Amino acid sequence: MEKVISKATMSRFPTYLKALRQMALEGKKNVLSSELYEVTGIQDTTIRRDLTYLSKDENFGKPGKGYSVKHLIDGLSEVLGVGLESPIILIGVGNLGSAILKYNRWQYTVGKIVGCYDMDRNKEGELFGVKVHHIDDLENTFPPDCEIAILAISQNIQETVDRLMDLGVKGIVDFTHSHFTVREGIEVKPVDVVAAIQELALKIHSKR
Repeated sequence: MEKVISKATMSRFPTYLKALRQMALEGKKNVLSSELYEVTGIQDTTIRRDLTYLSKDENFGKPGKGYSVKHLIDGLSEVLGVGLESPIILIGVGNLGSAILKYNRWQYTVGKIVGCYDMDRNKEGELFGVKVHHIDDLENTFPPDCEIAILAISQNIQETVDRLMDLGVKGIVDFTHSHFTVREGIEVKPVDVVAAIQELALKIHSKR
C-alpha cells in the first residue's frame, strides 16, 4: 500500500531539496540527518520520519553513513514533480518583477525563470541573465514544456491569463491582487505580502 504523504511533510520537502542540491554542487555524496538539521533548522527526528516516505523498496539511510545525497534528490524530485530545469516564465518586469527575477533562494529547489515578458518595449533585452521579451511576442517565444508562470502585472490580467492557459500553463503564481478566472484544472497560488505581515502581527500580538 502506497504511503500517503501529509501536507506538513510535503511543505518541508522543498527545503530539504534545496539544501541537498546545494550539497551536491559542493561535491557531498552522503549526508546525516543531523547535518540537514544544521542547514534547515528542522529537527533531525522530523527529517528522518519525513524521508521514510521516499523509500519504496529500501531504506534510504545507512547507520553511520547517512543518506545518499543523489538518492534523496532523485526521490524528492519525483515526489514534488518539478525538476531543476523546469522552465518558468515571468510576466511583468517592473519593480516587483525585477526583484522576483533577482531573488535566487529557490534556485536549488524548483525550475528556473527562462524568459520574461513586459508591455514596455524599452525593457526588451536581458535582465539578470534572462531574456526579456515584449508581451506581444509571448506566443512566438513561449518556451517548450513551460507549465508555470509568475504574474506580476497590473493591466490586461484576464487577457494575459487566457493567453497563458492557451499555451499550456497549468500553474500561476499570482502577485496581482486582482480577480481573474481560470479553467478547471489550472492551479493559482496568490501571494499577498500585506496579508502575510498582518497575519504575523496578529500572531505576535496574541502572544503578548
